Amino acid sequence: MAHKSILKTLLASTVLTGFGYTAVAQSDAPAAEDEIITVGTQIKGADIAGILPVTSLSEIDIEATGAVSGDELLASIPQIGDVTFREGRFTGVNGARGDVGSVNLRGVGDGNTLVLLNGRRMVNHPGTQAVNQTPVVSVNSNAMPVTGIKRIEVLRDGASAVYGSDAVAGVINTVLDDDYVGTQLQLKYGTSEGTALDEFSGTAKWGKGFNDGRSNISVFGNFMLRNGMPATDLINSSTEDLTPFFEGTIYEGDSQFFNRSGDTQWAELETVDGSDVPGTTDDDIYVQPTSLGGCLVAITPTTCIRNGTNVPTALRLDRAGYRDIVGDTDRYNLMAFLNHELDNGMEFFGEASYYHADYYKERESAALLGSNPIGISATAFHNPTGVDLRIKDYRPIDTGPRMIDVTNDSFRLLGGLRGTMSDWDWEAAFLHSEAKTKDRTNRISNTLFQQAINGTTASAYNVFAGGNQTDINDPNFANDQATIDNFMVEVKRDGTTKLTLADAKFSNPSIFSVPGGDVGIAAGVEWRHESYKDDRDDRLDGTIVFNDTVIGTTNLSDVMGSSPTPDTNGDRDVLGAFVELAIPVISPEMDFPLAHSFDIQLAARAEDYSDVGSVLKPKIAASWFPIEQFQLRGAYAEGFRAPNLEQINATAIRRVNSSREDWIVCHALAGGPNFTSDNDCDNLTIESVRGGGPNLEPESSKNFSFGGTFEPTSNLTFMVDWWKIEQENLVGIFGDQNQITLDYLLRLQGSSNPGVVRGTPDPALAAVFTAAGLDPSGAGDIIEVQDTFLNLDTRTSEGIDFGAVLDFEVDGIGDLTLKANAAHILEFFQNPGPDAQLLADAREAGTLSNLVSVVGQADLRRENGNPEWRYSASLRWDNGPWGASASYRRVGDVFDTSVTGADFDEFTIPAWDTVNLAADYTFDNGLFGGESTRIRVGVRNVTDEKPPIADEFARGYFVSLHSNRGRYWHASVRHDF
Repeated sequence: MAHKSILKTLLASTVLTGFGYTAVAQSDAPAAEDEIITVGTQIKGADIAGILPVTSLSEIDIEATGAVSGDELLASIPQIGDVTFREGRFTGVNGARGDVGSVNLRGVGDGNTLVLLNGRRMVNHPGTQAVNQTPVVSVNSNAMPVTGIKRIEVLRDGASAVYGSDAVAGVINTVLDDDYVGTQLQLKYGTSEGTALDEFSGTAKWGKGFNDGRSNISVFGNFMLRNGMPATDLINSSTEDLTPFFEGTIYEGDSQFFNRSGDTQWAELETVDGSDVPGTTDDDIYVQPTSLGGCLVAITPTTCIRNGTNVPTALRLDRAGYRDIVGDTDRYNLMAFLNHELDNGMEFFGEASYYHADYYKERESAALLGSNPIGISATAFHNPTGVDLRIKDYRPIDTGPRMIDVTNDSFRLLGGLRGTMSDWDWEAAFLHSEAKTKDRTNRISNTLFQQAINGTTASAYNVFAGGNQTDINDPNFANDQATIDNFMVEVKRDGTTKLTLADAKFSNPSIFSVPGGDVGIAAGVEWRHESYKDDRDDRLDGTIVFNDTVIGTTNLSDVMGSSPTPDTNGDRDVLGAFVELAIPVISPEMDFPLAHSFDIQLAARAEDYSDVGSVLKPKIAASWFPIEQFQLRGAYAEGFRAPNLEQINATAIRRVNSSREDWIVCHALAGGPNFTSDNDCDNLTIESVRGGGPNLEPESSKNFSFGGTFEPTSNLTFMVDWWKIEQENLVGIFGDQNQITLDYLLRLQGSSNPGVVRGTPDPALAAVFTAAGLDPSGAGDIIEVQDTFLNLDTRTSEGIDFGAVLDFEVDGIGDLTLKANAAHILEFFQNPGPDAQLLADAREAGTLSNLVSVVGQADLRRENGNPEWRYSASLRWDNGPWGASASYRRVGDVFDTSVTGADFDEFTIPAWDTVNLAADYTFDNGLFGGESTRIRVGVRNVTDEKPPIADEFARGYFVSLHSNRGRYWHASVRHDF
């Protein structure tokens, strides 16, 4: 490939750049102090931050947020968008759970932001999360420490040309205090007012210099112990019936807010052979209390059988009482650093870190999947019908809640050398990092459950017992506990990711001179090996299957309520090389009119992947100061993100989706596309089979930015930056509904979609198809939809960032620092792929019914987790030993797309404003001896603003935008020895 030859050229130039001075002896001069790592450039000593938009959070800024996790800290940055890895979301065993958060700069998607620790990559979390039914990966933001760091640097610009894959939206670099001298201890306690949630955390730092300052060892560790929060502690999540919150509004009585579950202890069943249940005139029945009336078959004096397909609304289960909205978490971080100057002038640097988290959470027991029913024999002891039945819907809540235990571990080892050769700085390092997750939960084996319900003695499990007669949300404990214990099993999921990296880079801030000044250069090579292993439970990966002894079917999942998922393994090798130039075109000394200075950054990086080919991406950035106080800056960068290892290597991931529509059936029954109702072809439950795409290519992007800074005085700075990101070849699936709709269109044209697998056509419906001039094979039920991961869509994101910083001193009052930051989204549009556009055009032309909706084209602004505006501001005051801070955060309003209606198109979630306050006092001599002691108290969300009500599953609010903590009090004491 052409890119491979370019990669070889870059590698060659890098080697020549780095080793062209091997004959030059090492300098005998003492090593200079470490330069501050500046994200966005690899040229040591270069001030690229002046060209590129960078947000820096100091230790004081971080403390002002009151955050105790990386997830909370990043959420305080306005440019951070919706994240899908978050413990507040309710996911099953197929999702990432536990103490986990992700990173989504600009809101363009998890995994599009490169996360660095001291300038080098962090390993991805082993868990994946489905976004638009496609697995995505991310660094675990909660594995990042929030104490013991110097600062966090956020590059708000594409940087793949410098850093490689994933830096599409930008880069976040955490800079640790790796050369610390002294001893410091800090303890902190915080509690959410009116809830069970509280957190106790602590940090210890120690560092010492040796060998006359030539060596330093520094160590720091922290812990956080959290007691979680049951869902009933927050009004939003205290009930699944949200209708009372909308009394007196246009949504009063709207059933869309009634989210209680129809999967209850009141079983819904049907006959296996399709015949009527004796005593009824229907093959569909459900169990109900006799008090509701309409009984057809008595079971007990208080329970009976009635015909129908759905239990009444009055019997629906409110699952809120079984859930924790915040889990119990114990988190630990330990990091150690060694810096040692060798006799030859080189310096060895080493880093070791370890992260561990234990997480526990409870939620309601799982219900049967519609695609995996369980048969009850006519001879089962508790079967009152005398015929073979199939359970369609049932939730055995008498088994107790799902108890979810997740353990996360990760470690990182790094060693390297750096030094100077003549005017060249060089650095080489080797890194190995691993992350592991162990997910355990108590579940129900379908095989053992069927054995229990088909027992022929009174100890058999009774699905006809119904729920609690006095409180439908409580279990009915009629079944024997020993019987229940016999079908409960532990289900596991173990994941491991590994990152091994070796790099070498060289830089010279003055390789040669031009009239504007010294030209800086950097070049480097990097090799990394990435691996991913997802080991599913034997009852999920097809090792232990469920053979239904009554119905005669086989399902690859033996876990009630979970789709089968095979194990996934994959690895790749990546070889990359980059070159970067910093060129001062005009300097202040040249005295050009309206050109105080003009600087350019040029960069290019090539990477070759062992599984998805090669890429080459350039970047150019420029900074122009017409006058010393005013700057204009802009950049153009191309970026890329390689498909993750699950997207490439996964095979036969099966997921069950409901509310699908087989449009061709409605078309056939109506004799054309002008049907006005979808009642004859909707509410289908479809099994979608997804697989890895061996021909996937890296996603590509183009990043544009233009902005400026204005510094009218030495203590006041204003900033504004416009940005635009155009992404192409986004990895995803076409979607099972789109696949079914494409089958509809192709059948109208005389062919069909092979991805839609149908069974034997129903004879009566086949005759209707034939009469309508359609292939009668379309009258067969959809067995499955095959949906391979593909490079499909394009997406355009555009916005403006605003910032201001003011530092001033007032005699007798003290020093004040005011910072303000705002992010405004101008465009966030998802464009359809070719097939989706084909469907949209056919709908527009009237070939397809106007009821057909095409998934894949949408304006995503203000939808769900994408507000148009986010703001933050902070004020810090210091006067001698006294200090205080105030911060403000606003998240703009959004639409909740899960609510629709004839009289309103959009359900608006209002903007959310919170204010934090804190004050501290420092005792110079220390309360307990030593150097100093600082006491700090504060409150987050002073006015106790609750998250706005939203129609969101299991929460009642947008977890990506709003906090469930309410008013949160915290206090800390820090002592320096």
